[in-house]
Amino acid sequence: MNRKLRRILFISIGFNLLFIIVTGFTFVKLDKVDAGVKKTNAVNRAGFHYYERTSLFDELSIPPNFIVFLGDSLTFRTEWAELFPGKNVINRGIGGDTTEGVLDRLDSVIAAQPKQIFLLIGVNDLRSHSVSATLENYSLIIDRIQSGSPKTEIFIQSLLPVNNKKYGKILTNYKIKKMNEGLRYLAENTGVHYIDLYSIFAENDQLPEKYTLDGIHLTGKGYILWRESIKEYIE
Repeated sequence: MNRKLRRILFISIGFNLLFIIVTGFTFVKLDKVDAGVKKTNAVNRAGFHYYERTSLFDELSIPPNFIVFLGDSLTFRTEWAELFPGKNVINRGIGGDTTEGVLDRLDSVIAAQPKQIFLLIGVNDLRSHSVSATLENYSLIIDRIQSGSPKTEIFIQSLLPVNNKKYGKILTNYKIKKMNEGLRYLAENTGVHYIDLYSIFAENDQLPEKYTLDGIHLTGKGYILWRESIKEYIE
């Protein structure tokens, strides 16, 4: 009897252990799937802004002979019409945008045959791409504008410095300056204007704290300095 009871007890313990192992494995697996779904949704949400903005731009055509500010979040985060009252300016900035993103949405800008385009793009590229690859896309942007809207006056604006104390080491100002050297060369070789915003903003090769809260985006004072730096070119 004792032997039989021991056997039943061992079998019972075995089944309990097996149940615990299977249940635990199932929870871990479900947790991983759930985490994967959350991650995917987060990635999708990060891209929603681009598609929301481009779908809006598809509905709102640019009037002829307008001045277009084209770029990423630095362009997107201000009110250009209020910075330049009385001027026909329009904002075509998208947060997080890259040179590739600009290329994908460039047709609607070219179709409007704008009077001027002020372009500032590329800082988001540099976090994961080389200077040469970014410049290659930039060159394609200039070429397409010149081919599709030859009367448009193009202004390449240099990238701004970042404040590495606030922004971290994701991107160095050394790389930004290399990019700007390439942009200056591109402007000279394509016959477009180059505006050196970097030198205007930088103090000791950093974006001063008075112009930024997070190390890369601008405060109101920063946008006023930007306006003062380019107002002579606005027609």
